[in-house]
Amino acid sequence: MSGVRKGWCPGALKPMRTGDGLLVRVRLTGGLLSPELAVALAQAARDYGNGLFDLSARANLQLRGVGDETLQPLLDRLSELGVLDESAAAEQVRNVLAGPLAGLDDTALIDVGPLVRELEARLTRDERFHVLPAKFGFLVDGRGALSLDGVEADVGLRAVSAQAFMLTAGAADLGTVWRDEAVEAALGLAEHFLSLRQPDERRMRDLLKRLQRDAQGNPLPFLEGGRGKGPDVSVDGTARFPHRHGHGPDVTRSIPGPIPSPGPEGRLAGRYDTFFAAAAPFGRLDATQLEGLACLAEAHELQLRLTPWRVILLAGHSAVPLPELGDNVASLGLVTDPTDPRLAIAACPGSPSCLSGEASAQVDAARLRAGTGAAHPGRCFGARFGLCQGMRPSDPGFDHAGGESRPLCPCFRRR
Repeated sequence: MSGVRKGWCPGALKPMRTGDGLLVRVRLTGGLLSPELAVALAQAARDYGNGLFDLSARANLQLRGVGDETLQPLLDRLSELGVLDESAAAEQVRNVLAGPLAGLDDTALIDVGPLVRELEARLTRDERFHVLPAKFGFLVDGRGALSLDGVEADVGLRAVSAQAFMLTAGAADLGTVWRDEAVEAALGLAEHFLSLRQPDERRMRDLLKRLQRDAQGNPLPFLEGGRGKGPDVSVDGTARFPHRHGHGPDVTRSIPGPIPSPGPEGRLAGRYDTFFAAAAPFGRLDATQLEGLACLAEAHELQLRLTPWRVILLAGHSAVPLPELGDNVASLGLVTDPTDPRLAIAACPGSPSCLSGEASAQVDAARLRAGTGAAHPGRCFGARFGLCQGMRPSDPGFDHAGGESRPLCPCFRRR
């Protein structure tokens, strides 16, 4: 089991050891989950795992409780379903987050589906990118009714018109690039990250922080070489991106959609004009719930889309039919009311699912919800300070649940 790892960013070919077995992450291009695939994965979770799924902040589906003896049969099944990469390196680099309504939202500026597929193909095919750090991620957003504003990415393409994207490095806007050059620009930015980073710099923000510090207040040429001159990023966070054929398109950013992007304070659940949002309590659902969503989607000719907010969308090209769809989703035990207090709580897997967990975090979270009927937005129930993945000694805040004081888990508070 040399591929088994303990730590962040598991995959299918490199699963992570947890308290309840192996965690196997299935990366779905664009977050698209057909009803047929959902049913097949639900059965695979029963056959080879413990029947539980976690929804990740990267819009991936994670099967829990996979045994050492059932891992290979599971991988064989994933390969049959067409969701297994050729290698662990190719799997790891395919870290692309897409707008969840791509191809279905008439208010979107650009349908980013084809660009996402092209970007993933280029990343997996070109081994130069296989050395990107495991958490290094790309984002492609066409805007529209449900944009990815507020979602972090190391390299971002965010639509600003029907023909142009804003290229971003971490939180810095580098400038506009034409639609037909967007993938090339994103890959070029990743290449320059690799050429400039130091071994301990795993994210774009880490590189930018060092470069800005070294510049001592002076504008710095962030990228050099490539086709034409790369972006010039100033230390105040502003940036220019001279286009390789002169200058990129001069556009004004506009957000046509009426729905704010969910964040720590924003909650997405229930029926909207063109989609229905089914939220998984604390980011977890079981095989029966996933199967139920698949049946509803198929019955109403809808698609399932995963999101970075641990919500599954039932969406189509037209208005979501039948108001009773909400009752059907709620009967599965999923959240359909944006005021449901469970949406204000982020709970890590906790004990016994997490090897570092010292408390049953999800049980505590459910108890708080049942006892108070409300919760502070962003409240998180995690493991002992310094043990839960992503926790840092400098992060303040403690939580009180189950009669004892435990620290606030920043990794889930941030998500």
